[in-house]
Parts: sequence; structure tokens; C-alpha cells
Amino acid sequence: MNVRKWAVGLTLLATALGGCAVPKVDKVREGSVFLDIIPTEMASVSEARVVQKGKDLIISGKVKKSHEFFLAGHVDIVVFDPQGKMMGKELPRLTGYASKRGGVKEGRFSAQVKLTPPSGSTVRVKYHSPSSGEKHLGCA
Repeated sequence: MNVRKWAVGLTLLATALGGCAVPKVDKVREGSVFLDIIPTEMASVSEARVVQKGKDLIISGKVKKSHEFFLAGHVDIVVFDPQGKMMGKELPRLTGYASKRGGVKEGRFSAQVKLTPPSGSTVRVKYHSPSSGEKHLGCA
């Protein structure tokens, strides 16, 4: 009986401590800008890249999900300057859902933002499921 109480107590403690934690954001430097991939529970951006081509900033990547995409959703992409002011926003839909024989499912995304962000800017990327009820990215 004492072992059971300890197990329940430790589980509650772990849940309480874990519930207050901020989700880990993978911040990577892509050229002169930083790339933040914000994970979600439904599916997550597994790969992303940022490329400056002339006056256009091109953001592309993949979303992986362990279940089939019934309603694919989109990816929130927001560009912030070094001071945290929003410079641009895109919501590209997923394309090319690929099922690997019951394994991991993938969708691709790509967006073109007409701007040249200053060095030190941040691009935030997050998968947005249509059924999640979460708000779109957009706050600093």
C-alpha cells in the first residue's frame, strides 16, 4: 500500500512540475535569421529551412504525424525583427501527404514572404491542426 501511495505521489509531482514547464523550442540559426520550430501534440514540424532569394524569404519544410491526416491543417509562419515586432505572416496549407505503410505520415509546406529581414530576426514555425482550438502564432 505504501508503494502505491509513493507512486501516486510521484506521478502527481511530476505532472505538476511538467505542467508548468514551457515547451522546448528548437532555435536554429539559418543564415542571418533564427528559426524557431514550436512543437505541438497533434503533429510537429520535423524539418524547416529559411532561404533568402532576392527580395523574397522562402520558408519550407515537413510536418510529421503518427496518425493519418484527415484534416491536414496548415503551418503558422511568423517573421519577427530583432526587437520582436512582427514583420510578416503566412499560413501555408500542407501538401503531399505521404503514408509510409502505416508508419509516420508526412506533409510538406512552403511559403514565400516578400521581405528581407534584418540580421538577428526570428522566423517562428508551428503546425496548426484545424481541431486543436489553439490560437495562431502572432505574439512576440
